Amino acid sequence: MATYRAKIVVIGDELLSGKIADANTQVMAQWLDRQGFHLDQVILCGDSPKELRETLERAWSESNLLITTGGLGPTPDDITKTILSQVFQGELKENNVAKEMVIKNYARIGKDWSPQTNSYHIIPSTMEVIENPQGLAPGLAKVEEGKLFMAAPGVPRELKAMLAEPFIPLLDRAFPEREKDQQVMTIRTFGIPEEKIFFELMPNLWDELALEGKVSSLPQIVGVDIHLTFKGQEKDLEAKKNKWQERLKDSPLAPHIWAWEQISLEEFIIREATKKNLTLGAAESCTGGLVGHRLTNVSGSSAVFLGSLVTYANEAKENLLAVKTETLKNFGAVSTQTAGEMVAGVKKALACDIAVSLTGIAGPGGGTEEKPVGLVCMGSANSKGEVTTHEYKFRGDRNYLKLRFSEMGLHLIRQAIDNH
Repeated sequence: MATYRAKIVVIGDELLSGKIADANTQVMAQWLDRQGFHLDQVILCGDSPKELRETLERAWSESNLLITTGGLGPTPDDITKTILSQVFQGELKENNVAKEMVIKNYARIGKDWSPQTNSYHIIPSTMEVIENPQGLAPGLAKVEEGKLFMAAPGVPRELKAMLAEPFIPLLDRAFPEREKDQQVMTIRTFGIPEEKIFFELMPNLWDELALEGKVSSLPQIVGVDIHLTFKGQEKDLEAKKNKWQERLKDSPLAPHIWAWEQISLEEFIIREATKKNLTLGAAESCTGGLVGHRLTNVSGSSAVFLGSLVTYANEAKENLLAVKTETLKNFGAVSTQTAGEMVAGVKKALACDIAVSLTGIAGPGGGTEEKPVGLVCMGSANSKGEVTTHEYKFRGDRNYLKLRFSEMGLHLIRQAIDNH
């Protein structure tokens, strides 16, 4: 089977100036991998006509599949269509198919379309118009034998919708012989670095996995994801997963494995708590409500998550969580003693089955030699009312420390659910 090369060009001055971050490359790369393409280059390109034209011409000549995002909007700096008409030797023209799409897209959001405010209906004459299920601007495509160009808006939800729906038939048309049905077995681990997994606990694991497909290892916030990519059907994925679950169930890695699928920690927690009919709560200081925020990002979380009490000040810890004044005076707000009383207090206040508490120093100021920036103390309370306290030290800036603190807190909730 042929190996098809793909390139991505992400367009926009705002990306090069750092005003916004690229939110699409990872999504496209994962999609291309599932569709059987080898992504060999991602290019960030500004809105300079000369640079954009040269970039697109070079990328098109060197790839089987070229995808662009950005530059299809209504503002004057959206020049992608103009440059594409030059690259693909056409001219910008009013397109009746595009006009009908745009009218329908505006009607979907309860508005009437006016050609005076945008040029969504003006399309390079050598290109096809592609439906945009979530936005206003149509996508574009050019299909040649063994080659395909696709352009999508830069808005992430619009791009995702186009990858899921209208772009798939284009792949089938351009590459009928492409390898499809790529499967990925994912092993999500917690609390252990790559070096320890592959050089200490299981030095033969990588080679064993590599006998069955392509292996990759991706460090996460407080863990590592191990991926095995192979060609097969969904039933093959289940068989592979069963085989490796059996292989690793008594291994040194087993205590660190928390999921065998590409699922977020928050989704996993809500799903498992729902299955076991367990309610959850949190008391947060240093994370400022981040644990609650992450859990409530999951649809259906209201069935199990009762709430989070953000007790940043000592007075709030005393008044809302019944933390003793003596505890704060003798041990400080950042201590396992305070974390223990916080989690007991929130469990009582919310009457939840499982609770977690977090109090720490996210910096950059506030640290001491005894209690440095990155120190976090946590408490966890299980469904039996048993309280356990924990102390961790992390590195990073304020935002990253808050994220790592919240990740550890969520893992404590997950562990309490697992042990129920």
